[in-house]
Amino acid sequence: MAQRKSSLAVLFAMMFSSQLALTIFLPAVPDIARDLNTTLGRTQLIIPAYLIAFAFMQLIVGPLSDRFGRRPVIMGGVALFMLASLACAFATDIWQLLGGRFFQAAGACASIVVGRATVRDTNDGKAAAQAMSYVAISLGVGPAVAPLIGAELVETFNWRATFLATALASGLSLLVAIPVLRETLPAHARERIDIFQLARGYLALFRRAGFMGYSLTISFQSAIFQVFMTAAPIVLISQLGVSPKVFGLYLMVIPIAFIAGSFASGRLVRFLPVDLIIGTGCTMGVLGGLLQAALALTGNATPTLIVVAILISNFGTGLVLANCYAQALNTVPPAFAGAASALSGCLHMGWAFTMSLIVANLPHSLSLQMGLAQTVTTILSLTVFLLVVRTYGRRGG
Repeated sequence: MAQRKSSLAVLFAMMFSSQLALTIFLPAVPDIARDLNTTLGRTQLIIPAYLIAFAFMQLIVGPLSDRFGRRPVIMGGVALFMLASLACAFATDIWQLLGGRFFQAAGACASIVVGRATVRDTNDGKAAAQAMSYVAISLGVGPAVAPLIGAELVETFNWRATFLATALASGLSLLVAIPVLRETLPAHARERIDIFQLARGYLALFRRAGFMGYSLTISFQSAIFQVFMTAAPIVLISQLGVSPKVFGLYLMVIPIAFIAGSFASGRLVRFLPVDLIIGTGCTMGVLGGLLQAALALTGNATPTLIVVAILISNFGTGLVLANCYAQALNTVPPAFAGAASALSGCLHMGWAFTMSLIVANLPHSLSLQMGLAQTVTTILSLTVFLLVVRTYGRRGG
C-alpha cells in the first residue's frame, strides 16, 4: 500500500511538472517577442507547436508502453521533457524555441498517457477511479498555478526562467522516480506493435458515429481554453495594460472553473442523465462565447468581463469533458478501448492546435477575434452533440 501511494505521488509530480509547461510562459509572451526580435503573432505559435506534438504523440506513446513497459517510456518521456525545457530556455531565435516546445510536448505526453496506463495496471474498480481522480488533479492544478509562478519569474528574472523552472521541476521528479517508480506491466503481458493492425483499428473508429460524435463534442468544447491562452497575452497585457502578475491571477482562476464544473458533474451524474449534463455544458460554452463577442462589439470588454465570459464557457467544459470521454469509450468494444482513448485524445488536442494556430494568425482588435473564435468552436460542439450524438449515435453507430 505504501509503495502504491509513493508511485501515485511520483506520477502526480511528473504530470504536474509537464502541465506547468502549458501555461507558465504566457505572462512572458510580449517579452519573448521583443527579446527574440520577432512578432507577437509568431511568438503565439509556441502554443500550437506544443499542442500538435501532444496530439499525435498520444498515438505512439501508448503502443510503445504496451511493447516495452511503462517505466522506460515514462522515464524517457520525462527526461526528454527536461532536455527540451533547457533547449527552450537557451533558444536564441523563435524557431529554436518552437522546436524545443515540440519536443517538450512529446515528453509531457508520455507522463500523462503512460501515467494513466500505470494507474490502470495497478488498481481495479473503485480503487482505480479514486487513483485516477488523484493523479488527474495535476491536469487542472498545473495550468492553474503555472501562470502565477511564471509572472513572478518574469518580474524577478526574465522569460527564460520560466523554462528553467519546468526543467528543474521535471528533473526533480525524475530523480525521485528512479528509486520509487516500479514497472507495472509484466513482460508476459506486453504486446508486439503491429502498425497495420493499429491503423485498421483507428479507421474502424472513424466510422463509428457515436464515438466520433462524443469525441468531437469535447474536442470543439475544450478548445475554449486554448483560444484564450493564445489571444489573452496580446489582448490583456499588450492592449489593455494588465500586469504579468495580475494576468497570472486571471489564468489561475480559469482552470478552477473547469475543476468546479468537473466536481459538479460528478455530483449531478448521480441524479441526471449523462447526455443532459453534456448538453448543458455545451450550452454554457455557447453562452460564454456569445457574451465575449457581445462585450467586444459594444465596447465593454474590460479585463474582468473578458475573464468572466471565459469562466462561463470553461465551467461548461468541466461538465462536458469527463462525461464525453466516458460515453465515447462506452460506444466501442473493450478490445478497442485503448485505441479509442488515444484517438479521442488526439482529436481533442488536434482541434486545440488548429484553433490556437488560427487565433495566433488573427489581427487582434481587443477581444473581438477571441470572442468570435470562442463562439464558433462552442457552436460546433453543441451542433455535433445535437446532430450526431443524439441522432446518429443512438442508431448504434
